[in-house]
Amino acid sequence: MEIYLVGFIIALSVLFLKTYIQEKAKITALKSENKTLIEQAEKIKSKYSKELEELKKEHQLDIAKRKYKYESKRDQYVSFFQLLDQFTKDNSIKVNERLTPLIGEFSTNYLNAPDQEAQTKAITTFSTEIQKFTFEGSQDLMKIKQQTNTIRMTASDKVIKKLDMLNLAFEKTIEQSNKTMNDLPTLMLHNDQQKMQENQIKLEESGKLVKKYNDELIALMRQELDEI
Repeated sequence: MEIYLVGFIIALSVLFLKTYIQEKAKITALKSENKTLIEQAEKIKSKYSKELEELKKEHQLDIAKRKYKYESKRDQYVSFFQLLDQFTKDNSIKVNERLTPLIGEFSTNYLNAPDQEAQTKAITTFSTEIQKFTFEGSQDLMKIKQQTNTIRMTASDKVIKKLDMLNLAFEKTIEQSNKTMNDLPTLMLHNDQQKMQENQIKLEESGKLVKKYNDELIALMRQELDEI
């Protein structure tokens, strides 16, 4: 009886030990598997953290690039229209302070000229001053063209096309203005009011076309800045 009992205890101990070893092996394997999973999870986490940081850097870089592009274009456009405003202002001042008195002086000198020589001198003096006036206008227009060359480097095709149209309108306006002033002495001598009025109408039409393209260019530039 005691032998059976000892045998049973031994068998039970062996079974317990076997079960213990198996469970321990399972636990060890599970721990190892858990460790592997944790390491993999950490690697995945580290990988995505790095990718997220790269995306953040790229996003920040993209924002910085867009900010620089916006500010650069904005400054170019603002500078351009400031130049246009100054051009208009300066020419208005020149007309009021120089051209109008010049016409009055020519009329007085010519009408009061005692002889043909004095009349010729009055015409020559007036023509010379008109040439100076038109030359200055051409120089001012050249500054505007130089400014447009800077804008062309970054502007869209639509803006460049409208710039070309505006430049052409400016050229025609300056050309018409020069013609109007160069014709003025002869027309005044012959008192050709009709021809003077025709020249004035053409000049006003050129000015309206400049304003039209100017307004359209502003709208395009605003749209382009909004899209950056």
